[in-house]
Amino acid sequence: MFEILKTDLAARIAILQTNHGKVETPAFVPVVHPVKQSVPTAKLKQMGFDLVITNAYITMKRWGDEAAKRGIHDIIKFDGSVMTDSGGYQVLEYGQVDVTPENMAEFEQKIMTDIAIPLDKPTGYGLPKKKAKSYVDHTLQVTKKTIDTKKDNGQVWVGPIQGAEHLDLVRKSTSTLLDQGYQMLAFGSPVEVMESYEYGLLAKIILEAKKLIPDSIPLHLFGAGHPLTIPIAIALGYDTFDSASYMLYAKHDRYISDDRTNHLTEMQYFGCNCEVCTKYTPKSLSELPPDERIPQIALHNLYAIKSEVDRTKEAIHEGRLWEYIVKKIKAHPKLYETLEVFTANSEFLAKTTPKFKDKALFLYTPEDQFRPEIITYHKTVRNFKTDKKELVILRDASDKPFYLSGDYNRMKKKYKNNVQFCQFNPYLGLIPLEISDLYPAAHYVMSENKAKPEEFTEFAKTWKAFFQNNKFDKIHLEKSDFLKHQKTPRSAKTRYLKK
Repeated sequence: MFEILKTDLAARIAILQTNHGKVETPAFVPVVHPVKQSVPTAKLKQMGFDLVITNAYITMKRWGDEAAKRGIHDIIKFDGSVMTDSGGYQVLEYGQVDVTPENMAEFEQKIMTDIAIPLDKPTGYGLPKKKAKSYVDHTLQVTKKTIDTKKDNGQVWVGPIQGAEHLDLVRKSTSTLLDQGYQMLAFGSPVEVMESYEYGLLAKIILEAKKLIPDSIPLHLFGAGHPLTIPIAIALGYDTFDSASYMLYAKHDRYISDDRTNHLTEMQYFGCNCEVCTKYTPKSLSELPPDERIPQIALHNLYAIKSEVDRTKEAIHEGRLWEYIVKKIKAHPKLYETLEVFTANSEFLAKTTPKFKDKALFLYTPEDQFRPEIITYHKTVRNFKTDKKELVILRDASDKPFYLSGDYNRMKKKYKNNVQFCQFNPYLGLIPLEISDLYPAAHYVMSENKAKPEEFTEFAKTWKAFFQNNKFDKIHLEKSDFLKHQKTPRSAKTRYLKK
């Protein structure tokens, strides 16, 4: 059902198989209104959207038994894969709906949706712990009944993870849904967190769920529909994400770009080459009547969102997702708070980050010392052992790997026997000669800005571990302001090399 093709950080390019074909993920899933859809679903398919989501509750209320006879694909005129939300959004907005979870599950099976969601009770954001727990417990009761009574007809049923900011409830919800046997999970209630600009909290919450989920389980995020947040969700392991943002923003004349949302009347130029932006100027588009203007803005917004997904997928393909994410999160101060989530979870992200890549790493700021590839190399050096008693440490050179550098070839003539040679680098720590060609020790390009030792905490940890594992009688250090702050063992005679 779910085949992973490529990974970087927790992100993956994969194929999700449904009854109506294959969907390549990561994928944005446009919300389609089952009664009044302004952008035709045929246009969505033409643009490359192979999966859409529509509302089963509204479909039931509008079409009734006719929907079961026709099927959801005929109702919304879409021949690709269809996901249905069972009314959880309405529950979040209005408190309840006039249909039971059992009846809704039966209806979703009858209309032959490809990916179905039980009628859950979203926790939203800001609920007291006791009330949030009651919502989680209710949802888990519903999901248990649904999964136990579903028909084996190829439909994929999605287990909705609830709990919001209560991380223990998120963990409980996730593990219980896995035990119940759900083959796809979805994280609920992120919209209110995003509307509060609590992006750091959102990243922490959704990663909490991701850590418990096997790689074979695809993961959906409800309500993620802006190019600012989509790459973050992808990098943290989410495969599909739905939103009606393209239309909701359009109704308020809001134009989506890759790093912001502008009101149409405030714009002078379009920085986009989609079919809408090449046909209109901001002024001419704003002068259209609402029934013409809104669908056009919505269409552009869809192009903007899809372009962001494609750029993120390309970053995964190239092995540059970390660099792309760091660039993206600088678009907003609150979004920048998510960087701490990435740096604090380097070891988890390293599990699905390739150990070897075709391209060199770009290193800019101290945060890059926490890249999963760098952390993996640090762990290797911290386990490095030698029986040599004399140590020479030189700064890294432009010639890589170390054993090809002019510095090494000059020094090895001076120190011929029983000498351990290392380079040092603020990001990578120590680079022993023997593993100086191990990725990424010889595969990086770094900024030459002066490094402040106190900012490179991973270097200090590696330095300490290296000298705990290896005992030297003599240590020769290249003169460096950076190394002056590093302590060498008192048992070793230490001196600085002459230039």
